[in-house]
Amino acid sequence: MNTLSQKNIWHIIIGGAIGNLSEWYNFLLYGYLASTISQLFFPTHNQLISLSLTFTVFALSFFVRPFGGILFGWIGDTYGRQRALIISLVMMAIPTFLIGCLPTYQSIGILSPVLLLILRIIQGLSAGGEHTGSAVYIAEFAPSSRRTLWVSIIPMTAALGILMSSLIALILIKSLSHIQLLTWGWRLGYGIGTFLCVISIFLRITLPETPYFKKELKEHPVKRYPIKILFTKPDIIKNLLTVIVLSGSWGVFYQILFVWMPTYLTQIQHFSNSTALVINSSLILLFACLILFVGFIADYLDHKSMLIISNIAMILLAYPLFTALSSGALFKIIISLGIFTLIFSLYLPVAFVTMIELFHTDIRYTGLSFGFNLGLAIFGGTCPLIATWLIEITHNKSAPALYMMIAAAFALIISTRISNKEIYL
Repeated sequence: MNTLSQKNIWHIIIGGAIGNLSEWYNFLLYGYLASTISQLFFPTHNQLISLSLTFTVFALSFFVRPFGGILFGWIGDTYGRQRALIISLVMMAIPTFLIGCLPTYQSIGILSPVLLLILRIIQGLSAGGEHTGSAVYIAEFAPSSRRTLWVSIIPMTAALGILMSSLIALILIKSLSHIQLLTWGWRLGYGIGTFLCVISIFLRITLPETPYFKKELKEHPVKRYPIKILFTKPDIIKNLLTVIVLSGSWGVFYQILFVWMPTYLTQIQHFSNSTALVINSSLILLFACLILFVGFIADYLDHKSMLIISNIAMILLAYPLFTALSSGALFKIIISLGIFTLIFSLYLPVAFVTMIELFHTDIRYTGLSFGFNLGLAIFGGTCPLIATWLIEITHNKSAPALYMMIAAAFALIISTRISNKEIYL
């Protein structure tokens, strides 16, 4: 819609993406420090019960993300994308700082996990508007011929944020004694996260508003409650359901491969924390590189075909790959996770840009944020709990693959029903 100078392009991309990195670092640091947090805030005589309680809080912070999507969708579709992105970062910075200062169960008893839950819920609300909002922001500046590449920068920076949290957790675990980690070491990770948020806020203050939003604001009156519009027409409802299914599958793949996997490797396969985090960090770096590469080539390929192929591959290979994972052999684990990462990389960039294009400008932020986060909450947020539960009830270390296969099957069905006539960007 407009011509951008090289300087403005980088300003928009970096400003839009840097906050996304900060948000994902802060939101998922909790997952990588789950073993430590479970001991400090949910002490019990059974380690699996402590971990389950820790991941329950993790799941609850995912469940509020759709409400964050509604809140920030309303701000973004009514007052502008840039303003919503700044507010989301402020809402992440404050609870991140407070979690880093929070007294443990030993100090204040039951109040400690209650306060942790409240702060994680605030983080969840913030995350509900950040990832999707930054994607909408960059997509509305991107040339149509390179839109997938530009949008792929958002999940790439999310992966880098997760990688950062994984590496920080690894450094803390490797460089500190167990007592130091429990007493003060884990708090350093949240201090770094607070600093990242503050830097990101200052970068975003100078960002321009998107041309699509300015055009919509000029030509049509602002819709006060864009969430209502999502349920007024059958075609919009259909697109919303498409986003929920695609994002739900995304959440299952992401959570099992990159968030829950370190816990699986340490608690089920009995690798050391440092070994599990080295494997995880290496795979996330590979994932970030593959996302950008796939985003580049996807602009020349048919998105629908890529979605179908990646989901079929996940259905066919998930169980054999998890069987190799459950063998306990390090070489097989690395190869299996590498193949999983490749399959997911083929799915993610095209799924993301497809979801963005399904909504008109006046409801794009709300439609994407609400639908994406609802799918992520229902399927992704429960993933660590369900994956752990499946292993417990079946006594089968490969059981989580069944959840991945079901998610891929739903995504495959919905992918076959996407039409090019439903693109609004």
